Amino acid sequence: MNHLLYAIAVLSALGFGQAMAEENPDAGMNILLLTKSSGFEHSVIKQNASGTSHVERILTPIAKEMGATLECTKDASKINADSLKKYDVVIFYTSGELTETGEDGHPAMPAGGMDDLLAWIQAGGGFLGFHAATDSCRTGNGPTPYIKMIGGEFVTHGAQFEGVIKKVDGEHPAIVSLPERWPLQDEWYLFRNLDKENMHVLALLEIGNERNKQDKYNIPDYPMVWCKGYGEGRILYNGMGHREDVWEHAIFKALVKEHLLWVSGEGPVNAAPNYTETVPDTLP
Repeated sequence: MNHLLYAIAVLSALGFGQAMAEENPDAGMNILLLTKSSGFEHSVIKQNASGTSHVERILTPIAKEMGATLECTKDASKINADSLKKYDVVIFYTSGELTETGEDGHPAMPAGGMDDLLAWIQAGGGFLGFHAATDSCRTGNGPTPYIKMIGGEFVTHGAQFEGVIKKVDGEHPAIVSLPERWPLQDEWYLFRNLDKENMHVLALLEIGNERNKQDKYNIPDYPMVWCKGYGEGRILYNGMGHREDVWEHAIFKALVKEHLLWVSGEGPVNAAPNYTETVPDTLP
């Protein structure tokens, strides 16, 4: 079955948010933010006395400005075929094996939830992952279906440092506002199982002098923001966002808007594989 026929079949089964939006063209984007932490819970997604997290408090006005509806939850049981019908975009800032209750005690993803999520994306859904999303649903015994989908797997990180985010694709609508080079202090993940055959690299981390300070970063510059087509859907991963001040930065907020618009289906896909052409294989 080709992609188009598959998409039609799954769309009929799921009846998800994009179909609803077509019936009601005035409806805004419907977004689900999942911050379930079966593993380590990052400070930016911990809820305070108000019942909200830092990421939620950043994303809520962004969604409002875009005319979108944002639902924020730590309940991974919402990742199922019926629930996904309501959304155009799903955002993960998650960690650990999401089918387990784990560290934060919130409900786990149902056994078939990952299959439902992947089918939803293939049928036209938009998936956006931040930072710890690559530290989710992985076994260490080769890439899981989720890791293959998102395009890379967290391995480790060192001490935080100021790296430089270097724009690779200056024409891509998902990063149009990103400066050519953006110095940024953050926690920088190192990855394995990068989907080099399918990913479209949007920005690299320039390691710079940190190579001489931390052995684990004595490697060539590597992708930190990338996107992919996935059936009829779209996937984008942004490895930044460990720190509160990153989420507060005007450049990052602008990127979030552009990411959301692109994964929701606005503009061309423009996700042809470009790893070989854009990522250095030797040290500078």
